[in-house]
Order: sequence, then C-alpha cells, then structure tokens
Amino acid sequence: MRNREVIEREIHHAREDLEANLAELKHAVVEKVDVKARARVAIAKGKMAAEDAIENGKAVAVDAIQRGKSAAADFAVRGKDGAVDALNAAKARPVLVGGVVAGIVAVGVLAYVGRQKNWW
Repeated sequence: MRNREVIEREIHHAREDLEANLAELKHAVVEKVDVKARARVAIAKGKMAAEDAIENGKAVAVDAIQRGKSAAADFAVRGKDGAVDALNAAKARPVLVGGVVAGIVAVGVLAYVGRQKNWW
C-alpha cells in the first residue's frame, strides 16, 4: 500500500492541474462568449468597409463628372458644327430650304384648320 503523503501529494497536484485547466477553459469560453468585444470588432470592420465604400463612391462620382463634362463639351462642339453646316447648306440652296419651310407651314395650317372644322 502506498504512503498517505504520496497519495495526498498526488491529489494536490491533480487538483492544481484541474484548477489550471478549468481556468484556461473559463478564459476560452469568456473570449468566445464575449459579445460586446465581438460586436465592437464587427462594428469597427463595418465602419472601415463603409468608409472604403464612400471613398470608392466619391472617386466614381468624380470620374463620372469628368467624363460627363468632356462628353458635353464634345456634343456642344458637334452641335455647333452641325448648325453651321446646316446654315451653310441653307445659304447654298435657298430654293430647296424655302420649299421645305413652305411645306412644313402648309402641313401645320392644314392640321390647324382640320381640327377647327373637325375634318378628323
């Protein structure tokens, strides 16, 4: 049979090991269950993602504005050139332009008179 002191010493070591393991387990459980800390981390990550999205949105908006400005300037130049070309063509063929304008006016007058007299 073993000595009583040896048995008590083994029980004491076993108790210390058990308490140490229990403390480690409690610590691990507290870390896993610590909702506030996990929520803080999630909120911080969400804020960072939102800030990144805002910065990306600003960059995309600035780029779209620049592209819109350049496209508007191009359209203005093309419109001006088209108007000048149309004016030059009208000056080159005044009879044709006069005939087209007269036809448009005639159709407008007929439509107006037809509505007044209920032709259709």
